[in-house]
Amino acid sequence: MTYNELIYRQGWTLEQKIDHSVGVVSAFLEKTDRKAYISYSGGKDSGVMLDIIRRFVDNAIPEVFSNTGNEYPEVVKFVRETDNVIVIHPEIHIKQLIEKYGFPLISKEQSQYIRQAKHTNSEKLRNIRLNGSINGIGKIAERWKFLINAPFDVSEKCCYFLKKKPFAKFQKQTGLFPIIGTMAGESRLRLQKWLQHGCNLFDMDKTASYPLSIWTESDIWAYIHRFNLPYSPIYDLGLRRTGCMFCSFGCHIKGDRRFYFLKEYKPKIYEHFMQMTNNGITYKEALRFCGIDFPDGMNKQIRIDF
Repeated sequence: MTYNELIYRQGWTLEQKIDHSVGVVSAFLEKTDRKAYISYSGGKDSGVMLDIIRRFVDNAIPEVFSNTGNEYPEVVKFVRETDNVIVIHPEIHIKQLIEKYGFPLISKEQSQYIRQAKHTNSEKLRNIRLNGSINGIGKIAERWKFLINAPFDVSEKCCYFLKKKPFAKFQKQTGLFPIIGTMAGESRLRLQKWLQHGCNLFDMDKTASYPLSIWTESDIWAYIHRFNLPYSPIYDLGLRRTGCMFCSFGCHIKGDRRFYFLKEYKPKIYEHFMQMTNNGITYKEALRFCGIDFPDGMNKQIRIDF
């Protein structure tokens, strides 16, 4: 696939995209002998995907929700009100993850690079993370290199332990493969995956379907309004994305107000998470160290003498 092809398909009408998604799922079910499940987050995207599959393809495919312990209460309540949802749980709590591995900061990719540069025993890998590979990719952005020497750890491990591992365990127990409602335009990593494999990936344990890959957020809302689809009321408070409440990936981007939202609407949860620690450093102190804007924080990067 090519980036130009993605742009072209993103310009399709809603009807064309629905037909495309139906075709993607149908082909995936045929290839996997219908051994599939719907990866359901309770958010609007996976809700649209769930409705498309139930409405146009097969209403018997099970949907599975991982209750990470880091979900908005409104989302958990909405999931519980959805029919036939299988709820699975991680084996470790977010507090334990942060204490052991570090804070999820900047992006999943950058967190991984920072963690590896700080803790790897491989000089080759450390050099790649600092300077990039031959083609210059795979390195920590210059503005975040100071985090290698931060008095706390940075890690992407929460995604693995809270979501990927529980789903992997479910897949191993059932032999089912996931149908996932992510879009290629949401991140560089998701774009790369689509460019390499398209909407369906058949590769042993990585086998998965991504029927919404060419959709945009406006398509999601258009579908919701067209079919009068119910969704979590958390969106009506102004939240654009659900996901984990205290994931800091992308919160450094100008205009991101997720922590202000939490402070206003979930003050007790906000204070609880902000006091979680790694190496004796609180989440609040780590954000301040990075110069990330948040309530009670600072709008400029400062160095703290710990």
